[in-house]
Amino acid sequence: MGATLMYLHIRLNTRRALASLFAGSLVLSGAIALTPAASAAPTASCTVTPGPNNTYVTISGEGFTAPRTLNDGESTVPLDVDGTGHFLLKRFQKNVDYTVLAVNEDQPFTFVNCKVVKAPNSQNPTPSTTRTPHHQRR
Repeated sequence: MGATLMYLHIRLNTRRALASLFAGSLVLSGAIALTPAASAAPTASCTVTPGPNNTYVTISGEGFTAPRTLNDGESTVPLDVDGTGHFLLKRFQKNVDYTVLAVNEDQPFTFVNCKVVKAPNSQNPTPSTTRTPHHQRR
């Protein structure tokens, strides 16, 4: 009977230890999953904005490391990325999908597709001043 009691005692302690380990791992994994990413990587973006008269587009980008190239599906040209990661250029080619490409394999954001935004209004709507005939009172 003493051996059986000892066996149950060891078995109970083992279960408690395993349950404690399991609960601890759940708490830690939950804490890791719920911890906000303090070191979230910055993002890079590229925007294509049609000109006010739709004869050109302005392509701008931010968050890039040099060197970079711009691809329009037919040609690839180098981009002039400044020290802050920005670039800005105008192209007379419209309705094209542009992509910013990394030149080196170790650069972040290997390719970034540029998003097209609406063109600014080329005409500022002005209120029309239509004169209505005055009716004389009789």
